Amino acid sequence: MSTERRIETEVVVPATPEQAWEAIATGPGITAWFMPAEVEGRVGGSVVHHFGGEASSSGKVTAYDSPRRFAYEEELALGEGEAARPIATEFLVEARSGGTCVVRVVMSGFGEDEAWEQAIESFSSGWRQALLSLRLYLTHFRGEPVGSINAGDTVAGDEDALWAELTRALGLPAAPRNGDRMATSGSGVPQLAGKVEESDGQMITLLLDEPARGIGLIAVGGPGDEVFTMVRAQLFGPDARELARREQKSWTAWFAAHGADAARS
Repeated sequence: MSTERRIETEVVVPATPEQAWEAIATGPGITAWFMPAEVEGRVGGSVVHHFGGEASSSGKVTAYDSPRRFAYEEELALGEGEAARPIATEFLVEARSGGTCVVRVVMSGFGEDEAWEQAIESFSSGWRQALLSLRLYLTHFRGEPVGSINAGDTVAGDEDALWAELTRALGLPAAPRNGDRMATSGSGVPQLAGKVEESDGQMITLLLDEPARGIGLIAVGGPGDEVFTMVRAQLFGPDARELARREQKSWTAWFAAHGADAARS
C-alpha cells in the first residue's frame, strides 16, 4: 500500500500514555470523544465505528501495541462504481513531561485524483476536530459515564450553502467567535448550548453546558460527493445515557422533519 499521500495531525493531552491509550484504543474510550465504537483489542481484530442510524464502518486491527501504537485498515470508496482502496489509520502515543503526552494520528493510502484531494482535505479537518474533542474529554470528563448523540442527514449540494442553511435552521451564527457562548433556538429545535471551543469553516466544537455537561459538534462535510449534515454530542454524568437516549430521539426527529428540507432550501 502506498504511504506517500498521507495526513498527519497531533494534540498534546493532559494524560499519561496509559490513560490516552484507554481513550483511543478501546470501544468505550473512543465512544467518549469520537463516536460509538467497538474494538477487538488484538491484531486481526475488528474496529467498528457507528455514524448514526444504520451507518457504520468496519476495519481490521493491524497493530495493538499498548500504550504506544494502535492501527487499523479500512476499505474506502468515494462514490458508486468506484473501486475501494485500503486506507490505514494509525495512532501513536508519546510521553511528555508534566503528566502529558502527544497523540498523533497518521492516515495513508489515498488515491491521486481530484476526488481524493477533497477526501484528504475532509479527513484532515475532521481529525483536527476529533483530536480537539479528545483533549476536551481527557481534560474535563475522563472516566465519567457517557451517553452519545449522533444525528444528521446526507445530501448533495454545496457545503457553504448547506452550512448556512443548517446553522440558520438551528438558530445559530454561521461563524461564531472562539470563547462565545451559543445556543440552538427556534420552534422544535432540540436544546444544545455551550462555549465555542473552535469554529473552523463548516464545523463548530462546543464545550456543552446544556442539555448536560459535554462535548458538542455541529458540522457539514464529507470525503465524497454526498455531504453530511450532522449534530454529535457526548454527554457526561450519572444520568448521561438516559438523557442522551431522549435527546437522540429529538435530534433524529428534527433532522427527519427539518434537516433535509433546510439543507436543500
